[in-house]
Amino acid sequence: MSLNELLKKNWVRYSIFGASFILSIALILLLRDVTTPLFLALVIAYLGDPIIDKFEEWKINRTWGIILLLFILALFGTAFLLYLIPKFINQINELSDALPSYIAKQRDEFWPEIDQFYQKHKEDVDRGILWLREKALENGSLLAKSVGLSVVSSFKSVGSFIASLLGWIVVPVLAFYLLRDFDIMREKVMDLFPLDKKEKMIDLFSELHMTLMKFIKGQFLVALILAAIYSIGLTISGCPASLLIGLIAGFANLVPYLGIAIGFGPAIVLSYLSGGGPAGMIGVSLTFILGQMLEGMVITPKVVGESVGLHPVIVMIAIMLGGTYFGVAGMILALPAAAVLLVFIKRSHKQYLNSPLYLAHADKNNAMHENE
Repeated sequence: MSLNELLKKNWVRYSIFGASFILSIALILLLRDVTTPLFLALVIAYLGDPIIDKFEEWKINRTWGIILLLFILALFGTAFLLYLIPKFINQINELSDALPSYIAKQRDEFWPEIDQFYQKHKEDVDRGILWLREKALENGSLLAKSVGLSVVSSFKSVGSFIASLLGWIVVPVLAFYLLRDFDIMREKVMDLFPLDKKEKMIDLFSELHMTLMKFIKGQFLVALILAAIYSIGLTISGCPASLLIGLIAGFANLVPYLGIAIGFGPAIVLSYLSGGGPAGMIGVSLTFILGQMLEGMVITPKVVGESVGLHPVIVMIAIMLGGTYFGVAGMILALPAAAVLLVFIKRSHKQYLNSPLYLAHADKNNAMHENE
């Protein structure tokens, strides 16, 4: 059997595709420090390409269109920050001014109880302090060794941080060049497919594009709605820095469940320290519970759509895998990647249902039922 005849067999082509896919994933994981900035730059180029194409329709040179887009984004970003930063600074100043009185209030409230506990168990407390001092002296050499290792580790961490920072700085530069040549790269990729398969591939990429656009736009809108819900709810509850916490928690929800994870703790602590009492803490809790319920049952299904919706178990698995191998960037990009994978799974399932293998078994089962 010749090589050409062998390559025409479906199982051989699928095996080659599967092996190539696994090898590509392995290389991406192995070189993730390099591939993560590149992948982020590709995402930026992908999102910006429709806008640059529109500029080209208006007879604006592609390079100048990219510069114009970056300028507009910088302008809107600056205006947004100039509006929000003073509000954030005011809330932070108010919080820093009020925090000493919050702490003093809690100290005055709990100090008599602490002092009473100490007077009652004075001998036990003193004995415990003496034991800790003796153990510290006994393990001084181990402590010094541990400190030395920590110092060395911190230098390594600083080096890793600098390398990571340089990688992030490279992202906009890579995005500029990828955006400039995006249409050319897309045509080159499409030219790689056989002519008889090109129409199917164009249809596939169109479906992927629609799914991704719907998902990304939907997630940003969901984050914006949640930021508004959290900010309003926390303000009504009397929580300090409500706008700051609400916006951070809302937009952190681009990674599902991260918003409530990083927003609820600070909000409940600040509400307690500010003297909000049980009513304030209940208000904060209800704000986050209501936000999550609305997000899960109403906002996401309506905004993102059932066609792109992912099962909560798949969402958690995707986020954990993305975070484990690619850090924060992986957590953000995990769900779009899962949405793309879902398109392939749906198409594969549909193709299997129309395959001779499935139809042959279906006909056989129908014949058996008829004989019965």
